[in-house]
Amino acid sequence: MLKRRGWLGLAVLVTSMSMLVQASNAKELDSAPVAATKTVTFIHLNDLHAHLTTHSDLVRYGETEKLEQRGGMPRLATLIKRLRAQYPDSVLMNVGDAFHGGVEALFTNGNAIIDPVNALGIDVGVVGNWDYAYGPIVTRSRYGDLKSMGLFTDSKIKRPNYPNLAANLKISLPFFRRGDYLMPPTMTMMVGGVKIGFIGITSDIVPRMHPMLAFGLNFLDFDVQRYSELIEKHAAELRQNGAQVVVVMSELGIHKDYALANHIAPHLVDVFFSAHTHEVVRKPLESSSGALVVESGGGGGYLGRMNVTVQNGHVIRRDWFLYDVDTKIPEDATMKSLVAIARAPFLGDHVNVKLPSMAADIRLTQSIDTVVGYTGVPLDRRNALESTFNDVMADMMRKLGKTQVAITPGFRFDSPIAASGELFEDNTIANGAITLEDVYRYFPVPYLVATGSIRGDKLRQAMEMNLTSVFSTDMSLQSGGWADGWSGLKVKLDLAHPNGSRIIDLQLKDEARPLSPDEMVTVTGCSRPFDSKSDTTLCSYDGFESVDALINPVTGKQWTAVDLFVYGLHNGLLDTQTRHDVEDVHHTKMWPRNEYVQPLQGVGNGGE
Repeated sequence: MLKRRGWLGLAVLVTSMSMLVQASNAKELDSAPVAATKTVTFIHLNDLHAHLTTHSDLVRYGETEKLEQRGGMPRLATLIKRLRAQYPDSVLMNVGDAFHGGVEALFTNGNAIIDPVNALGIDVGVVGNWDYAYGPIVTRSRYGDLKSMGLFTDSKIKRPNYPNLAANLKISLPFFRRGDYLMPPTMTMMVGGVKIGFIGITSDIVPRMHPMLAFGLNFLDFDVQRYSELIEKHAAELRQNGAQVVVVMSELGIHKDYALANHIAPHLVDVFFSAHTHEVVRKPLESSSGALVVESGGGGGYLGRMNVTVQNGHVIRRDWFLYDVDTKIPEDATMKSLVAIARAPFLGDHVNVKLPSMAADIRLTQSIDTVVGYTGVPLDRRNALESTFNDVMADMMRKLGKTQVAITPGFRFDSPIAASGELFEDNTIANGAITLEDVYRYFPVPYLVATGSIRGDKLRQAMEMNLTSVFSTDMSLQSGGWADGWSGLKVKLDLAHPNGSRIIDLQLKDEARPLSPDEMVTVTGCSRPFDSKSDTTLCSYDGFESVDALINPVTGKQWTAVDLFVYGLHNGLLDTQTRHDVEDVHHTKMWPRNEYVQPLQGVGNGGE
């Protein structure tokens, strides 16, 4: 018994001592300072596309859509000021196409948009693919280091008042710091006592838009491994230099960014702020690396806010919220004045503005609020496979070109137009009016119209290339825009099939027969002002023969896409009913049934 009591007494003593030590430690913990917790706010604007004013947009509610008034620089300015006041430790980012997309931008090489954008108080940005569309001299003049660019600049080109980053773009001109970056690849910023590292990734598709746009510039071709290594290198350097938060601002598009987030090493990047694909992301995409991926729609209709909380130098929380820039937000008076100044040359009875390009002789002589026609069908480009606007545009082109087939580019540009009789959000009834400004929203580029002919097998190959660029599960093969618009064809396809074999059946619609591989078919399509006259391309596709300008009988000049559409409206060429000539037997869910307009991981072989 004594022996047992001895062991028991020892146990009690050890337990008592342990309790005393724990109590002592607890007191020490109570008296120790709590680790400092700091929160920084990232405000994310992307793909403004020169939308100066409030405009129509299709808004997704579950699996339905509504046409609402969204955006406008004066409303954006008000919301940004509110967020800056609520979150003083904040950063405002402008990612992707800002200075291209509307008539004011097109006819000023983007200059009209600079002052309103500069007034937002942006801290850092990334250049989008269409921001390069004014040509290499404008690009160098607007974004380059002028001291290193020498004589190859234009002093009339206005510049952003904030730094733009591009880790995947270098100079290729001899004698001009060849091999150096046109814009810095990274930067750091102290915000609220937190050191933030930014990595900028500009577009990877500019050379594919046209080689001339990339003259003197070397864009890194997209490859998941290559881009992962690039991001890992810069992220590691930023971390080594004390960055507690590292973010990537990317104009590759959310599809490619999501692929990269799932491939890079863990814990190097905290957030990918995406642009280019215009997707409205309400809930962040989570990746295997731990990085979140977000995108804030486009056109200024949305504004993202990411609160990042840091404790002991480590990110412990990330909160994302997407604001709707709607008519409930009042307009900022100062910004409204800047917008009025930018738009003044394009409104009223004395409009006379020439396109600042030697490649195309185009002049605007009508006020952009002029009603040029009416529609009884809703017009938009909000379907990645077959959209209503592309259908009616291609039909007009085919009728005026008197060809068997027509093709129009699958741009993401649009300004949705309500059909006559449609109910607006304020319970007013739409009259279907289409303004000249609306038309330029679909074609804010000097695209011309031409005709040519092509073998049936080459036409099919061009269509397969386009489907691959939109729906491939290999992100390196995805390119800009959504599917082209086609007229004169009935297409049956399976989007889940491998690249190059999605088309199951291809028929000439008017003749109700299959298109033979070896027959020649006539096509109306688009040509670019800087394409050579001996070129064999239409809408960027090779293999055409007998390409010739389609002449406007009123002016005697080659049709522009805008003038052709307006002519078609005036002459009753707008169909009064929508058509569906593309059938996907895979029944891929499209927006608004799908959250994303373009399927996030492609279609087929594990995609959607």
